Amino acid sequence: MEKKQKKNIDISVQEPEEIFHPDYVASQQKKKKRFRGMLGHWFGLFLVIIISIVIFYCLSNMVHILKAVRTLVKLLMPVIYGLVIAYLLNPLMVFYGNVFYRLFGRKIPEDEERHVERYQKFSKVISLILAMITGLLIITVLLWMLIPQVFNSVIALANTLPDQAQDYYHKVSKWVMDNPYMANQFQDALLHLTDSLDEWTQKDLLPWLQTGLLPNVNSLASMFASGVFSVLGVLYNLLIGCIVAVYLLLGKEKFLAQAKKMIYAVFGKKQADVILHYSRMTNDTFSGFIVGKIVDSAIIGVICFIVMWILKLPYPLLISVIVGVTNVIPVFGPYIGAVPSALLILLVSPMQCLYFVVFIIILQQLDGNVIGPAILGESTGLTAFWVLFAILLFGGMWGIVGMIVGVPLFAMIYRLLKDYLELRLYHKRLSTETEMYKDLKSIQSDVQGDKHYILYTKKEKRNANLRRDAEDKITLMQLLDQKLMDVSDAEGEQPKLKNAAGQDSQNASEKTVDDLAEGGRDEYGKVVEAGENMPGRTVEAADVLVTDKQEHK
Repeated sequence: MEKKQKKNIDISVQEPEEIFHPDYVASQQKKKKRFRGMLGHWFGLFLVIIISIVIFYCLSNMVHILKAVRTLVKLLMPVIYGLVIAYLLNPLMVFYGNVFYRLFGRKIPEDEERHVERYQKFSKVISLILAMITGLLIITVLLWMLIPQVFNSVIALANTLPDQAQDYYHKVSKWVMDNPYMANQFQDALLHLTDSLDEWTQKDLLPWLQTGLLPNVNSLASMFASGVFSVLGVLYNLLIGCIVAVYLLLGKEKFLAQAKKMIYAVFGKKQADVILHYSRMTNDTFSGFIVGKIVDSAIIGVICFIVMWILKLPYPLLISVIVGVTNVIPVFGPYIGAVPSALLILLVSPMQCLYFVVFIIILQQLDGNVIGPAILGESTGLTAFWVLFAILLFGGMWGIVGMIVGVPLFAMIYRLLKDYLELRLYHKRLSTETEMYKDLKSIQSDVQGDKHYILYTKKEKRNANLRRDAEDKITLMQLLDQKLMDVSDAEGEQPKLKNAAGQDSQNASEKTVDDLAEGGRDEYGKVVEAGENMPGRTVEAADVLVTDKQEHK
């Protein structure tokens, strides 16, 4: 009984010396670690089960989830517009803030905290107002240059189009009358076109107007009304987005601090540092690319206007605005702007259209090789192939917006993947330089664990090229030999052609095989003389070929 009572004694009634004894403390810590390990194991298993259930539910209800996401995005569209507007206006706000600091901020003593705080609030508000005014001014100037030019161009086109059509008609008529054969062909084509037009009008157009258009007038009116409401909805979202942008820009320091606080609260210190590092890198990439592209496009628009004004090409202001705005889109933007501009000039003068096309080609070469690299530099770190890949990928997903933001977005994905792969190579104690893997044959480790990169020599590369050429000739010879064997099997033990032409064809085929065999043996002789690096299967193939050729003879 006494032993059982001693075992059931609580810790609270034990002596302090026993509780704080090192062995007792160590045993309790082991029990806690064991319990925590079991708890972590079961918690991880439970978490995997929960995640699997969630993934299965999402995959089985993907349609409803996508619908809910679209509804949520539609509700948050003013906030999204506000984020975009704030991000675009932030560089202007920072610029005006720096100007105010150089003019007035340096004169305020840092000891007077109240004056410093008041100056910061005043500078922030004035910088925001000036940034908003600058943005509205840029949009107003673009619309002021674009809308009147479009209106005047449409009116001028409507006024000159009948005269141009009449002029072209007279030229074509004169050319047709001077050529009697072409006159007959043109008259037949015109009669056929008239008959086809009458048939299409009777069979397709009138029935569609009676059965397709008139009964659906209400639906067409509702579609027009929905389009008008959609435009009004976009304007409403833009208005609310401007208000959201004002609040975001005024409290951006606090919002950023709260975001950093949340990141450090949710993730560990190292993970949070990595997230903030790549967040700053993403901001630098996006802001550098977008701002640089806007400046580059403005310069291209100004150059286009000056040259068109010097060459006296039509619609210089309208076309310069189109070329400058579409130049924001990488790779495809210049062509998107040049094609409709060239068509506008073509309606006025074909020769001036030719001048414009030549000028646009020169301008784009200047932009791609001089102006663009000088402004953008290596802001994305992508090659031309990956830039084209990003534009096609994100342009197909998000349209024009995807073509603009796709390049910096893919640049960040590329950078993340590159850093991850280089980290894996670093842990394996391998080189992260791409040039080290260009002519790599294998990587060997010595006793100390040092890595040695075995590269292909020039001799091995030359042998590989010779071997490849010889293998191509071997393949061709085998095909010709097989063809001759098939002919021989079909006609008997030896092919007997009944006429001289057939005999010449057989001799030519045998001569071709002989020449190819000799060429193949010469190539293999060069390879054998160059070194002993030729695979055994290739040497065996050469021996088999020579043996087959001797048997064939």
